[in-house]
Parts: sequence; C-alpha cells; structure tokens
Amino acid sequence: MNFPHNHRLVTTADFKSVFDKSNKVSQRCLLVLFKPNQKSHARLGLVIGKRAINRAVDRNRTKRILRESFRHYQEKLTGFDVIVIARQKCDKLTKQKLREGIDQLWEKLLTHS
Repeated sequence: MNFPHNHRLVTTADFKSVFDKSNKVSQRCLLVLFKPNQKSHARLGLVIGKRAINRAVDRNRTKRILRESFRHYQEKLTGFDVIVIARQKCDKLTKQKLREGIDQLWEKLLTHS
C-alpha cells in the first residue's frame, strides 16, 4: 500500500490545528500528537529535525520506518490527524527498536482516544 497525498498533513494550517488542539502520547525518543478529524482516513505529519537526528541519511531512514508503521496502523487510526515528532538521540535506535517504539505509541493512542 502506498502513502497517498490525501493521507498526509502538508499545509501549515493542518499542522497548526494539530499542534493547537491535540492530545499526546510519548516515549523517550518519540512524541505523537493527535486530534480527531472529520475525514474517513487518518493523516500523518512528520517532524524530524536536524537537532534530533543530525545526519540526513538517518532522518530519511527514520521517516521511512515511521511511514511504514503508519501504513500498517492506518485502518485502526481512521479519523485522526497525527504528528510524530522525533526527539534527540532517536538516531541511536536500531530499526527494530524504532519500529517497536512507534507501534507501542499507536496502541497507546488507540487506547487513549
């Protein structure tokens, strides 16, 4: 399954609405902000800054892993706008640990909502 444009948060207004009126779940390296939307699908926004992950290769790897995890949970997350923010030292995690961490946050989000 691909990651179509309408399943992404792209505009500043989209991001601002989630930042302003959101709930959150977090762990050491990742913070997930979420709010209900009026759509029949979930939308994802990623904030992966240079401060959190210095090298571009590592930032891109992290984004790929987060998007892939989102694809697997997309059906369960229907009706949410979600922003995932990487915190410092996130690049030190292995692919497996990062994937386990984001999957745990999706589950936490679903029980939280």
